[in-house]
Amino acid sequence: MKQKFISLALAVMLLLGVTGCAMSTPASVGSIGGVDIPAGIYLLAQYNAYNTASGAAKLATGETASNVKAVLKAECTGTINGEEVTTDGADYVARLTLRSLQYYAAVEKKFDELGGTLDEAATAEAAKTADTQWENNSDLYAANGISKATLEKYQLNSKKADACLKLIYGENGSSPVTEQEYADYINNDCYYLELVQLPLFDQSTYTFASDDQKAEIEALANQCRDDLAAATSESALYNAAMTYVPQAFTALGSSVEATQALYYTGSGLFTPSDLSSYNTNDGGNSITDAVKAAGTGNWTVADLGMSYMIVRSLDPMEQGTVDDFVSRYNLLDAMKSDALQDEFYAEGAEMENNLSASVMKTYSASKIKKTVK
Repeated sequence: MKQKFISLALAVMLLLGVTGCAMSTPASVGSIGGVDIPAGIYLLAQYNAYNTASGAAKLATGETASNVKAVLKAECTGTINGEEVTTDGADYVARLTLRSLQYYAAVEKKFDELGGTLDEAATAEAAKTADTQWENNSDLYAANGISKATLEKYQLNSKKADACLKLIYGENGSSPVTEQEYADYINNDCYYLELVQLPLFDQSTYTFASDDQKAEIEALANQCRDDLAAATSESALYNAAMTYVPQAFTALGSSVEATQALYYTGSGLFTPSDLSSYNTNDGGNSITDAVKAAGTGNWTVADLGMSYMIVRSLDPMEQGTVDDFVSRYNLLDAMKSDALQDEFYAEGAEMENNLSASVMKTYSASKIKKTVK
């Protein structure tokens, strides 16, 4: 009997040696809603999820984001599917990975249902982005089983999501945004602003203005505001920038050419997304709070931390028509992209999940590599 077991073991070893390709890792981890999930896409989603988790992990002193075991064991707190979640790193990564794959599948399915096609510009841009990602991190991607082809496939999925936006809400879409909807959005959610910014941060020395320097620049901002309030010339905005921006740089101990000062001024329509980086912890917004307090057409000064902004809001419809704004700004994306993204996540979560637990275990997050020797 012992001889038979030895012979059987030897036969298995010989078989594996001759047909090693039969033991290669699976090319797919299964499907979601009938959409195949290639192993590379799974690994990329998991790798991205790990990077997010590592930023949310409570690590002990001396532990870093590159310590995979530590991150997977650490407590992670963050928002997943609109809810705050506190769990261990491994579960956090698994949840984020699944959410990403559900989104991927929902986009692929919707794109096919709408009969979507990508033009050459979109596919070329996806390829270019993938090339750049690969050039920057090819060793690390390869070490984690992620190919350049996978990066491109992931970028193409993003382009398909963009295409779905137009196929649904675009001018010739199944549920096009109406002119009235655009008008309501422009009037109620956006701000048309004219502005000049005086820096409080010296980019040449990477230092903020001292208290004395800030007080000097604040006085310049107030004078600029008063000059603009009294001005009647159409070139007043640019004249103000060429006058006061160089003085602000001088106060910082630096300098700038008057013509370069024009980069610190401008006018245009600002969407909620454009203004979101100026949101405050109390639910306000440094810019919109200032212009609302001043009233339409009145100049005011907003302290943005990195700069003083001399700014006023104007009635957008006195600056252009709905068609003008739609053609000049990506309002469709601003209005509908977040809602469509939420829809993809919701639809993906409802799709039948046929991912293989055993295959996903083969590609366990514990095998992620953050350094390459």
